[in-house]
Parts: sequence; C-alpha cells; structure tokens
Amino acid sequence: MSSITKTIRLSGQAADSIEDAVRTVLARAASTISDIQNFRIVEVGGSVDDSGVPTQFSVTLDITFGIKDPVEHG
Repeated sequence: MSSITKTIRLSGQAADSIEDAVRTVLARAASTISDIQNFRIVEVGGSVDDSGVPTQFSVTLDITFGIKDPVEHG
C-alpha cells in the first residue's frame, strides 16, 4: 500500500507577525483538513501605515496532507 498526499495553496494574514499569519492559516486549515503533514511558505507580504510601520502580515502557504485510503465495501 502506498501513501498519497495532496498539496493545496492557502493564504491568510495577521496583525502581529509573519509567524502569527502562518499559525492562523494552519489552524484554519486544520479545522477542515485532517492529516496535515507539512507546509512551505510560498510568499510573504504585508501592508504598512503612512509612517512605514507594518499593520498586516500576509503569507501564502503550500499545505500538504495525506489522502485517506478508499473505504472497502464488502
């Protein structure tokens, strides 16, 4: 039996840090996806106020998770 995975791309943001943005995306993904195995940061960005202070941090992640084996009906 082989192991099959699927990778999806998700984006999200947080006000405090890049790490918080990553945690936010992963937590939201984990609420509907089981067996998340790893992630890769694809893109990092954000927005700043008029004085150049960051106000939002955004990330795009590739998230890989296991695909369940099909159910055998007998």
